[in-house]
Amino acid sequence: MNEPLARDAAPAATDLQGTDQSAVEAGPSALPEHAFKGAALMSAAMFCAAAIDTSVKALAGTYSTAEIVLLRTLFAIPVALSIAHREGGVLRAFHTRLPLWHVYRGCLACGATFGFFYGLKFVPLVNAVLLAYVAPLLVVLLSRPLIGERVGARRWIGVLVGFSGTVSIVASGGGIESTEFALHPAVFSILGSATCWALILVSNRQLAGRERPATLAVYMMPISGVVALALTLSGNWVTPTGWDWGLFAIAGVGSACIHFLAALASRYARAATLAPFEYTNLIWVAIASWLFWGEVPDLLTIAGGAAILLGGFIAARAHS
Repeated sequence: MNEPLARDAAPAATDLQGTDQSAVEAGPSALPEHAFKGAALMSAAMFCAAAIDTSVKALAGTYSTAEIVLLRTLFAIPVALSIAHREGGVLRAFHTRLPLWHVYRGCLACGATFGFFYGLKFVPLVNAVLLAYVAPLLVVLLSRPLIGERVGARRWIGVLVGFSGTVSIVASGGGIESTEFALHPAVFSILGSATCWALILVSNRQLAGRERPATLAVYMMPISGVVALALTLSGNWVTPTGWDWGLFAIAGVGSACIHFLAALASRYARAATLAPFEYTNLIWVAIASWLFWGEVPDLLTIAGGAAILLGGFIAARAHS
C-alpha cells in the first residue's frame, strides 16, 4: 500500500525552521526532534479531540452519523481555510506534488470519522475513547516498518505504562455489561477507526518536511464531506435547533484544528514519542463526562490517568 504512494512522492522544501535540505532529503527519520514542543502540540490536538467527542456524543442520539459528519465538515472548512491563509496562503495550501498521499489520507480520515462517530451512538464516551487508545500502540508498532524509526526500550516502557493506565480505567467498569460490550458492532467500528487514525499519525511523520501542515489539514476533509453528503441526501435529514448548532460548530472547529496540530507536532517529534500523548484525551473526556453526564471517576480511573501522564513523560524524556 505504501509503495505506490512513495513512487509518486517528490520531496518538497520544508518550512520547518532550523531543518536543512539534507535532512529533508534523508527522510523523516533525519528530521530534528524537539520532544516537548511536539508533545505540547499533540496534547493540544487531543484537547480538540475531546471537544469533538463530547459534542458528537451529545448529538448522536438525535442525528445520523452522516449528518453529523456533514455539518461538522461544513463548519470546519472556513477554519481550515483560515489556518491555510495564516500559514502562507490558501492557494499555496492546496498546492501539492503528492496527490495520491492525500487521497490515501482522506480515505483514512473518512474511515476514522465515520467509525468513531457511529460507535459513539452506542458505546459510553469513556469506553469509546479507551477503545480508541489502540491507536497509539499501533503507531509504535508501525513506526519501525513504515518509517524506519528506532523505538528504544524507554519509549516502550512509557507506552506500556500509559497503556496500563487505560487497563486500570477499564477495570473500573463503564456502565455496560462486558459480554454485550465485547460483541457490539460499534466496538469493531471504533477499533477500525483507531486503526485508520494510527495510519494517519504515521503518515504525518512520513510527510514531515515534504508537505506543509496546512496542506495536510485542508486535504483531510473533502472525502469525508462528499461521502457524508451522499449518505445524508439518501437518508433522513433532521434540521438542527438551538444549542445543537453550537455543538456542530465545536465539532467542526475542533476537527479543523486537530489535523493541523497533529501534523505540526509530527514535524517536531517522532511518531513513537508522540504516541503516549494521545492518552491525554482521556483526561478531558473524563472531566466532560462528569460535568455533562454526572459520571464521577473512581480511584481506579484517577490512578489510570496518573499512569497515562507518567507514561507520556517517560516517553518524552527518553529521547532528550
